[in-house]
Amino acid sequence: MKWYIYLYPKRWRERYGNELITVLKQTGMSSRIMFDLLLGIIDAWHIELSERKILGFRMSQVLVLISLFNVLVITRLISLVGVFILGQIALIIAMLSFLLAMILLVANMFKVGIIPAFSMKNRLAKMSVGLMGSYAVFFIVFLVLTNS
Repeated sequence: MKWYIYLYPKRWRERYGNELITVLKQTGMSSRIMFDLLLGIIDAWHIELSERKILGFRMSQVLVLISLFNVLVITRLISLVGVFILGQIALIIAMLSFLLAMILLVANMFKVGIIPAFSMKNRLAKMSVGLMGSYAVFFIVFLVLTNS
């Protein structure tokens, strides 16, 4: 039952983890409680991700902006030349993000070793994963722009 606690975000675990363990010990485990825990995990991550900031913007604001841009492209409110240029810019940013992520991963492997480099315990690994996330977002934007 304790492993459910590790599915919650770290800040949530630090604040409520011991309390939840105590409640779980008192109530026991049933399918209803497992379902409630899974809903709680989804809710906690939703709150965590909506509070995270990227360059001063909340993650939810960034996703809304990307979605709005994609809707404008799909409805063809932006000219095709502009779409082509923006697609190329998105591809360049995606490739640079991928390149930087790989450089950080290799540097981390030389610094701490191969297996520890894939853990999320040091700053280089976290930066590498963040850059891979930006690669994914910009590559998806590129795909949407080229297919419109």
